[in-house]
Amino acid sequence: MIKTLVLVRHAHALSRAEAQVETDALRPLSAEGQRKAAFTANRLKSLHLQPARILTSPLLRAKQTAAILAQTLACPVEETAQLNGMQEDNEVRDFLCEQLETADTLVAVGHNPNIAYVNHLLCGQIHSFVPGSFIVLHLENNKALPSFVFGE
Repeated sequence: MIKTLVLVRHAHALSRAEAQVETDALRPLSAEGQRKAAFTANRLKSLHLQPARILTSPLLRAKQTAAILAQTLACPVEETAQLNGMQEDNEVRDFLCEQLETADTLVAVGHNPNIAYVNHLLCGQIHSFVPGSFIVLHLENNKALPSFVFGE
């Protein structure tokens, strides 16, 4: 059975100095990032994707991106430390493939370079993920079929 995994890099965030926060984890989306997340959400909706859920990093900028996507795509959000950008890439890939055992379509919101490396592990392609960009992967037996990146 073919499954669909959408990998999303969180949208543009303020720097720690701009946001006046003490840790990287608390950096919020910028106004530009909010617009880009909404644009990404609308683009995903136009592809008629119906994710069972959106998995997101617990870092604020990813959670805010996921919330904007969830509002447009009408699906629940689930935080997971697996997408915080600090996990081994192969562990993240394995985690996402396990999640697809119980869902036909999932969205995962994370950070670079982790998103790019996981994409490479799944499909052997190297892509640059600018903030707010995504890739739609169609997987069969955890191997990716041809796909595309939106927003490079």
